[in-house]
Amino acid sequence: MKLAEQIRKIRKKENLSQEQLGQKMNVTRQAIYKWESGKGYPDIQNLIMLSELFEISLDKLIKGDRSLQGKIKVKGGTGMFSNRSLLSALNYFSLFFAPIVFPLITLIFGYKEMKQHGKRTFISHLIPTATLIIIGISYYISAKLAGTQTPNSILVSGGTILIILIMFGVIIWNVKEGVKQLKT
Repeated sequence: MKLAEQIRKIRKKENLSQEQLGQKMNVTRQAIYKWESGKGYPDIQNLIMLSELFEISLDKLIKGDRSLQGKIKVKGGTGMFSNRSLLSALNYFSLFFAPIVFPLITLIFGYKEMKQHGKRTFISHLIPTATLIIIGISYYISAKLAGTQTPNSILVSGGTILIILIMFGVIIWNVKEGVKQLKT
């Protein structure tokens, strides 16, 4: 059921006019009319007041109205970003302060959307590590096959260039995805 219908139904059940409900909530009758006609939505403080006034949970009050749910934004500490987009973005930016660790924590403890970002980030952070391990093994095998203590210099040069290119690619991708999350 849409929020507008729910407010109207509950108000009528309580035998309140729009004017009376407006007085109880410290808003105008026109505000109640807008809410009931679907031309506007109450802000979060008014939703809480409606919830308390009608003794109905916020969950029940807004759950049926998908369009309202999409308009509700949870503000972060600074009010600039939603907590969810900021935490999702931190997965990508963690490459600079806690690679692999932060995405792993969000994979274990995060909410559904954050786990998806944690998984993508975790894999992107593993790519350079896995490449480095493979190159290290290649160095070792090449040195053993040549019967020397040092690996082939062409292999070392190629491996170094490969690691640098992969790292730049991973850094660029993580920054791009992190910024994209902040914009949502």
